[in-house]
Amino acid sequence: MAIYHLSIQIISRSKGQSAVAAAAYRSCEKLHDERTDEQKFYARDVQPETMILTPTNAPEWMKDRNRLWNEVEKVEKRKDSQLARELNIALPIELNHDQQKELIQSFAQNEFVEKGMVADIAIHRDDANNPHAHIMLTMRNLDQNGFGKKNRDWNANFANTKENNLGYVKNSKSCLSIREQWANYANEALKKAQINERITHLSHEKRGLETLPTIHLGHVAHGMEKKGKQTDRGNINRDRQEYNQAVVDLQAYRRQKEEHLKKMKEKEKQFSFSTDKEKTDIQKAASLLDKKFITLKDITERQEQLRKMGNRHDPIERHFHAETQQFMNVSTYYTRIDDLEREIKQNEQKVEEVKKDLNPFKLKENNMIKRRHLDRISDLESNKENYQNSIQTNKRILRFSNKEEFDERFREFLHKKLNRLNQIDYEKKQIQVETKVLLQAEKAIKTAKIREISSHYPDLKTSGQYLTYENALKLEKHIELAQKTPLTLPVIEKSIKNAQNKLHKLEKDMKIIQVEKDHLGTMSKQVKQLEEAEKKIDELSNHPGEMAKRLVSRKVRQHFEELQSEASYCRDSLKQMGYKGTEDLEQRQSRIEEIEEKTVPSIEKEIKAQKTGLEGLTTIFYAIQQATRSEEFTQQRHQLRRMKSTNINRSKNQGPDLSR
Repeated sequence: MAIYHLSIQIISRSKGQSAVAAAAYRSCEKLHDERTDEQKFYARDVQPETMILTPTNAPEWMKDRNRLWNEVEKVEKRKDSQLARELNIALPIELNHDQQKELIQSFAQNEFVEKGMVADIAIHRDDANNPHAHIMLTMRNLDQNGFGKKNRDWNANFANTKENNLGYVKNSKSCLSIREQWANYANEALKKAQINERITHLSHEKRGLETLPTIHLGHVAHGMEKKGKQTDRGNINRDRQEYNQAVVDLQAYRRQKEEHLKKMKEKEKQFSFSTDKEKTDIQKAASLLDKKFITLKDITERQEQLRKMGNRHDPIERHFHAETQQFMNVSTYYTRIDDLEREIKQNEQKVEEVKKDLNPFKLKENNMIKRRHLDRISDLESNKENYQNSIQTNKRILRFSNKEEFDERFREFLHKKLNRLNQIDYEKKQIQVETKVLLQAEKAIKTAKIREISSHYPDLKTSGQYLTYENALKLEKHIELAQKTPLTLPVIEKSIKNAQNKLHKLEKDMKIIQVEKDHLGTMSKQVKQLEEAEKKIDELSNHPGEMAKRLVSRKVRQHFEELQSEASYCRDSLKQMGYKGTEDLEQRQSRIEEIEEKTVPSIEKEIKAQKTGLEGLTTIFYAIQQATRSEEFTQQRHQLRRMKSTNINRSKNQGPDLSR
């Protein structure tokens, strides 16, 4: 699970710290501290992944870790100097190593390096469950020669506290929240990797959570806990985890209680609009699903389960049918082999009989008879071999080796088939019964819902029973409006007409504004075209050489006349459009821009609201109208039936006309 951790600290001499020693510890690289003339090296089990990012104006030597932090030590003269700023950031465990590296690089580059800092990054993966990055940042402005003055803007609102969470890098508008920015970067990387996990910089309190956050152990406490030694920080986390579990259990109980109360309230409302039979139908379905209260969603889910159960029966039955056919075929093969063997034996006996007949006068005839029986035996043997091959093919499929095993397997199969098909028949009957109960409950729930919704609309007091469930759901969206105002068909029709008129007026206003905008745009183009034409005419008129060219060149003269004609056309066109000068045009453009900025958004918002309201009113109108028309049609049909029945009875009572 992705976790959020970002802590910030200042590496300072007042704490007895050294920038070189800090860099050596985080990078696992041997560095020489020139200030103390000491070799700094801290061995780690897993080599960190390190990199140094520098601004574009930084000298090349700043990418040398040893020189970079020694220069920082040199430029800081005070005994309590702040040497560097460091961020400790937990990396999302869901990302692979390359994705983690890309994430921390882009974050450091965009948020720190581009603002003028050098970032020395070390990614630690000693614990596979706790990948994290250390970012050491320089605190002074840079130039080609090295470090300049400290940038105090970078200290703005610097604090690693829950109260402000503002980070410390200023821009022209406001102070960026580094804690929030990291959450944004990490979440974007998780989204890019198609991982659903997300992190947040907000505290449990601000997120409205009752659970307590655990604290960061740190590498020392983490190592001790890993070896089985309890620490103060570990004890705090264990206490909080125990407390959080109790909170989670309590929250689960509250949710269950709220859900139960909500269901009971829905059941009470449902039953208040149901008949006794409908209540019975709903309760039967609830008992069937082992629930105290059911919804249409519960019924739909169970119907889908029953459908899948039913779909499983057909393949099973087809399989049994196919396997039965295989057994029957093999049984037939064995029977045919027995018949063939008997016929072969009979032919062999006849051959023997012919051999015993020594009558020399029948020798030719006996030889023909013998040949016929031998040919017949050969055909029978061939057929027998074919059946035996077919049996051999089925031995592996049906798992038997001889006739006795086959008979045993056949009996077992028939017994298994009978039991399974009986079970399927029972399941089919159960599905039919259950489906019927669910359909009755579904109808009862929908009917109750229709009655409940119809009760809010006066026109549906009698015609509500003809309202479709789909239309009822549409009307449900507007119940609040119906509770405030009695929505009868005449009232709705009048409201629709008013809404249409208002919408038409608003759209007309928008069209007027657009026409004025287009008009001013055309006028502005004409003014620009006129100015360009007059400028060219002035240039040609004031140039002596051009005047001479017009006297001798027809083409040049024609071009000059075309410019004059174009200028004249623009003046006439602008006069017709009501152009009163540049100042008036600018005022009108300024006014239309102000209208577009302030008035148009409110008109568009009102148009959208009117369309939504009109759509709702239209939906209500047609839903109620459809129900009332269905009621009228049903009443007319019943009336016609009564009239027809009355006429038939009258004819029967009068009897046949005997006067003819």
